[in-house]
This record gives sequence, structure tokens and C-alpha cells, in this order.
Amino acid sequence: MKEKLQKHGAFLLALLTVLAVCLFFAQRKNGMFIDEIYTYGLSNSHYAPFLKDAAGGELEGAVLSRQDLLDYVTVGPGEIGDFGSVYYNQVNDVHPPLYYWLFHLASCLSPGVFSKWTGLILDLVLYLLTLFALYRLVLRLFGSPWNAAAAALLYGLSGLGLSTMLMIRMYVLMTLLTVLLALWIARLMEKERWIWYPLIGLTVFLGLLTQYYFVFYAFFVCAAFVFWAAAKKRWRCLGLFALSAFAGVGLLLLVFPACINHLTADKLVSGGNAVEQLSAVSQYKTRLLLFFHEANHGMKAAVLFTLGLLALLLVFCKKLRAAGKAKKLPWDSLVILVPAFAAFAVAALISPVPEQRYIYNLAPLFAASVSFLLALLERSLEGLPREKLWKTGLLLAVPVLSLLLVRAQPPKYLYPIDPCYEDSYAEYDALAAAHAGDPCLYLTEYSYPPTQDLGELLAFEDVLFTGDPDSPAVDDYLAARQSPECVVYIDVSEDWSSGFDPEEMLPALADTTDYTHWELLYENGLSVTYLLRK
Repeated sequence: MKEKLQKHGAFLLALLTVLAVCLFFAQRKNGMFIDEIYTYGLSNSHYAPFLKDAAGGELEGAVLSRQDLLDYVTVGPGEIGDFGSVYYNQVNDVHPPLYYWLFHLASCLSPGVFSKWTGLILDLVLYLLTLFALYRLVLRLFGSPWNAAAAALLYGLSGLGLSTMLMIRMYVLMTLLTVLLALWIARLMEKERWIWYPLIGLTVFLGLLTQYYFVFYAFFVCAAFVFWAAAKKRWRCLGLFALSAFAGVGLLLLVFPACINHLTADKLVSGGNAVEQLSAVSQYKTRLLLFFHEANHGMKAAVLFTLGLLALLLVFCKKLRAAGKAKKLPWDSLVILVPAFAAFAVAALISPVPEQRYIYNLAPLFAASVSFLLALLERSLEGLPREKLWKTGLLLAVPVLSLLLVRAQPPKYLYPIDPCYEDSYAEYDALAAAHAGDPCLYLTEYSYPPTQDLGELLAFEDVLFTGDPDSPAVDDYLAARQSPECVVYIDVSEDWSSGFDPEEMLPALADTTDYTHWELLYENGLSVTYLLRK
């Protein structure tokens, strides 16, 4: 026990550090991105994937109570463990169901409760498992517990890693399965055992059942392994490996045949959109630069750190060559690492929107690539005066860099009340709660914007949804409540939904109701919110 603690103590310390930082940021998370709310709805709404389905299939003229909205995002009585409902919802969505099954299971522990902690605790567990898998992977590739612990810390405190954990979405599970696939292939490269084949097939299946973008790394790493096995003339291993990988794909088609419709549909998130993005060759440079630019300080610092390691390798290149003659260098690890960069390029080029969540699952492998450089440096420093001091300094540079990165570039999806951020969801919630007793209108023709605003809409007793301010439903709704004030949400997004103009909608409401004065409460991207008075 003492030997294991000494060997893996650095990783345990790294794990506790990451856990503390994750809890710090989780506590600060004050709102949710629309896709995060969809996670709650698709996982817990009973055979009603979208808000319009919760309204009986038509949102126009529907009045949904607070309980109706709460039922959409929580597990209700008699719905605990209804995984068939989750499956149905995902067939009608654009993603496979595995993460939503896990999320529904987590939600069953607190039925009727809509809380960020349902998703954050699940994500945190998956995130810590990813760190453990990454540690085992780097340890297997390079044989150094300190290097492996440094990789776990570098990824665990990175902006990409923490954003993955804080976004209540399937990307954290896809990341875990990506690292596990890399680990099983690394184990198979080291020694052929029958257990690795079913594990590889199962991981391919589970990864594709989580998010279709898993296929990019899986494809490139499987192709790299096939070439490696052919070069080594491990024909039996190659054949069994290919059979296992294809079996994983076959299982997906068997368990979730709706994936074919998802991948061939002509929607924003679909195979049709991916082909369209891939054909836009003129956008390649712009999209790749956007993925780097969005990371801002974190990506720049990581690139500078990597260039520094490469410069050190040049300084000690003679020592490295000598080490290579005395001991085999870990070149085989490139079979695992290089495919991540190929997958990055493809995901960046074909993602439906240029946002980094589509490459979140590759971030641990980028950290492992830094470990590759550290491993080479470790070998080149062998025999130098004060060798231990050199190695300790290099390894300590990694956590220092990690802490600087997380300080310079806080993770996404926090939505705090901060002038540096456009979105302040806690402030939105407070404004909605202050007018909870007022009637609420939502002017829209789609259910997309109301889903984004659902956290605030839960404050009201009920909400009327309509795309027509002159609708008789508006008069009936307001007449029944006789309130001196009314809160109105207006869908203003031209790209994603109705694109209404408040300067047209508000006078139209004033002409047909007694509410002739209005003031802006807040703007939330897809919508703007006004307080109307008589």
C-alpha cells in the first residue's frame, strides 16, 4: 500500500487539486446554455422531446403552467426509470441516447427537482474518471508516474477540460470514451490479450452511442493501428482488431437505427450539414483559426509551452540520440497521439457552428502529446549533473502552467454576474422572480427561444406562447388576470427563430391591450424581455 501511494501519490494530489477547482467553478455556474436545458428536457420529458410537444404538439396559443414547464425538465411521478421515453426523445432529436440515459438515471435520484447540480455531479464523476483513464494511458505509453500525473493536471485544469465538465452535455462522456479507446489500443499494442478486442468494440459502440463526432478520432486511431500492425506483421491482431471495431459500428446500427436518419438528414446538426461545411473549401482557414482564436490565452500559452519543450529537445538532441541507442524511445505512442490532430482538423472544418465543444474529447490527447515531449526530455536528461533537479523542474512547470491558464482563461458556461460577460443569468432570474406574480407573454413561432429562457419562465405561474400579438388568446389571457403589469418575451433571433422586431410587436400589443408603456428588462441573445404597464 505504501509503495502504491508513493508511486501514484502525485496523481492523487493532482486529482484532489482538480476536484477542488471543479467544485469552485461549479458553485459559480449561474445559468445554462440552451443545449444544456435540452439535456434536461430530452432526458426527463415524458415522450415529449421539445417544448411544443409538452404543449400537445403546437405552441401557438398554448398556456403552460409552471408545473408544465417543470415537468418538461424533471422526472415526474411514474416516470422514474422510463428509458424508453429517453430513447423516443432521442430518435426525434439529432443525437444518440447514451448520455441522456445516464442523465435520466441521475435525475431519478431527485425527481421533480430542476437543479444545475444534477448535471454537474454527473459530469464531475465522468470528468474524474477521464483523468484516471488519461493517467493510465500516459503511464502505459511513457512509464513515468510523474509525467502521467502532469498530463492529468494539465488537462484537468485546462480551459477546454473545465468547460467540458461545466457544460451539462454529452461531451464529457464522449471525452471519457475517447481516452478509454486510446488506452485499450495502447494496451493491445503493448501485449495482445483477448480482453482488449471486446473492450475496443464496446468502446467504439458506446462512443458512437454518445455523440457521432466520436467517429473522427475512432476512425483515425483505428486506421493508424492497422498500418502499425501491418508494419509489425501482426496479421492476426490486425484482423481481430478490425472485426472488433466494425462490430462496434454494427451494434450502433442494431441498437439505434435512427442514427441513419440523423446522419443523412438535412438539418443544422446532421450529415447533410457536415457535407455542406466540408465542401466550403474557402472557409477552411477561417474555421481553423476560429478554433484557435476562441481558446485565446490558453491556446497561446499551451503553444508557447510546447515550443519551449521543443527548443529544450534541440539543446539536448545529442543526449536524446544516445538515450535512443541505449533504450527504445516511445515512438509507438504517436499511433495514439497523431490521430487526435487529424480528428481536430476534420471536426473544426465540418462542425455545424465553429465552437470548441466539438473537439473537447481530443483535449486529453493534446495533454498526452505534451507528455510525449516530456518523456523525450526525461530520456535526454539521463546522466546529466543534477538530473533529478532538471526533471523535477520540468514536471513542476506543468502545474504552474495549468494554474496560470485557468487564471488567465476561466472556463466557459459559467454565466456569472460580471461586466466582462454578456450573459448574467443570475440577474435574469432575479428580475423574473421580482415579477413572478405578473402575467407573462412569449411572442414566438418556435420553441427554441423559450427553451433558452426556461430557467426564467419557471418563475411565473403560467406563460402564454403566441406568434401573433393581435391573437384573441392574448386578450383572453390578460383579461383573466387583470394585472397592472405584464412581462413580455420577444423572440428576436433572425438566424435561429422568428426574428420579431420589438418596435413592431410592442405597439401592436399596446393597440390591442391596456398596456401602453414598456421598459426593457434584459436581453438574452435569442430574446428580449420587457415589462409592460397600463
